[in-house]
Amino acid sequence: MTIIRALTLASLLASTLAAQTPSPAPAPQAKEAEPDLATLRAMKSKVFVVQHRDSYHLMMSLDGLGSGAKGAQMRWAKQDDGPSTITVRDFPENLASIEEAIKRLDVPSASRKAADVELIVHVLFASKAPVAEADLPGDLREVVKQLKGTLAYRGYTLAASFVQRVSVNGDRIIQGHGQLEGNALAAGSAKEPTLLNMDWESNRGVSLESTDGGTARYFLRKFQFKLWERRGTGSENLAQLETDITLKDGEKVVVGTSVVKDRGLIVVLSARRVD
Repeated sequence: MTIIRALTLASLLASTLAAQTPSPAPAPQAKEAEPDLATLRAMKSKVFVVQHRDSYHLMMSLDGLGSGAKGAQMRWAKQDDGPSTITVRDFPENLASIEEAIKRLDVPSASRKAADVELIVHVLFASKAPVAEADLPGDLREVVKQLKGTLAYRGYTLAASFVQRVSVNGDRIIQGHGQLEGNALAAGSAKEPTLLNMDWESNRGVSLESTDGGTARYFLRKFQFKLWERRGTGSENLAQLETDITLKDGEKVVVGTSVVKDRGLIVVLSARRVD
């Protein structure tokens, strides 16, 4: 019993001494080195305005172009009523690389470059006898010159041109309608003049297929053109064309040809970007 009591007393004394012994103080952490004054003086600051891209994601893409030196910074800012910016402080050579990268990356996407286009539908009638072509627009004369080398018709007259503004890469079906007087085809009579009706559509709208050297290429799936004449309570279908069309911005493409009342019908389609 004496031995047990002695051990118990020793344990109590050891616990008391341990509780009274102060724990060692934590080792002081090394203070982060301040950037060298000469380094700071060598750095420059510049603010870049971001017009087309998200400034945060663009900044993340530029991160690898920074020097990583002490004092170098890159920050982004996005304002609701103002431009987005990226502010950079770094060495001049790094600033130059970042500026060049922003010029390449901060550009509108292909779909935004061609958000809207104007479709121009030209309707021409052709005859075997030559006709005066002074009234032909200059941009169609080259088309007519090529048609003369392909078709047997020697005279070409522009019956009508229709302009329709549409969105690119939209899901809406393109539908258009136009009319012209029947005397363009000697239809009807002086007492009962008639109107020729034209309908055109593309069931998938206009899509941006690609860009060649900055020039957009548009695609129209199953572009249809129909020429018809109202007869009393009914109508007569005079001609119908249907084809897929791919054309460049500003290019003119012959949709197709047909024969109507001993005259040739030629439909030419062009597209131009609307800013």
